[in-house]
Parts: sequence; structure tokens; C-alpha cells
Amino acid sequence: MTSLMARIQQEHQSIAKRVAQLALETNEFLSATAAQRQAQAQKQAQELLDFHKELQATTEQFLSETAKARFAQAQKQAQELLAFYQELQATTEQFLSETTKARFAQAQKQAQELLDFHKELQATTEQFLSETAKARFAQAKEQKESLVKFRQDLFVSIFG
Repeated sequence: MTSLMARIQQEHQSIAKRVAQLALETNEFLSATAAQRQAQAQKQAQELLDFHKELQATTEQFLSETAKARFAQAQKQAQELLAFYQELQATTEQFLSETTKARFAQAQKQAQELLDFHKELQATTEQFLSETAKARFAQAKEQKESLVKFRQDLFVSIFG
């Protein structure tokens, strides 16, 4: 029985460690993905800004009024692209946040279910051990009484 309890506790600890490890790996993955996307987005935004500045300088020096009109349109498109990027980034961050929360909630639920199962199993085991001990005690008491009666009967049969 002691080895069963030890094994149950060991399995409980193993599962709890695995849940914690999965939560950690999930958080690390989400953090790495978010950081990578953020870095890529910042790089693209900087490249777009640098391109915009360079294009603006070149256009003002060498192009005609038609080119300036086209540049204004390109600038508008760049602003729309930046707005789209910012909206996409916000949506991505919200998605990652919601996913992290959902996974964390699921891990907490599983951990609670495991804890409840462990407690129920421990209570059942303790009840079984208690009942077994009571039954053995009653049996030992009965055997003692039988032995005392046997000795008395033996004494009476031998000594009259």
C-alpha cells in the first residue's frame, strides 16, 4: 500500500511537472513568435520609412508635377499599408494573448482535475486501509477469544 501511495504521488508530481513544462513551452513559443514578428515588423517599418524618405528626396529633386502626384498616391498607399500592418499586429497580439489565456486556463483546469482525482484516490485508499485494519483487529479479537475459550475447555477437560 505504501508503494501504491508513493507511486500515486510520483505520478501526480510527474503530471504536474509535465503540465508546468507544457505551460512554460507554450509561453516560450508565444513569446519567441511575438518577438520575432515584432522585430520583423519593426525592420519592415524602418525599411519602409527609409524608402519613403529616400523616395521623397529623389522625387522632389528630379521629377515633375505628375511624379509628385504619383508620389502623393504612393505616400497614401504607404500610410494605408502602415495602418494595415498596425491593425494586423494588434490582431496578432490579441490572438496570441487569448490563446495564451485559453491554454493557461486549460492547464489550470487539468491540474485541478488531477488534484481532485488524487485527493479522491487518497481518501479511498485511506478508507480501505482503515476498514482493513478494523477487520483484522476484529478477527484478531475473535481469534483471541476462541483461544481463551479453547484453553478453558482444555483445562476443564484435563483437570476435570
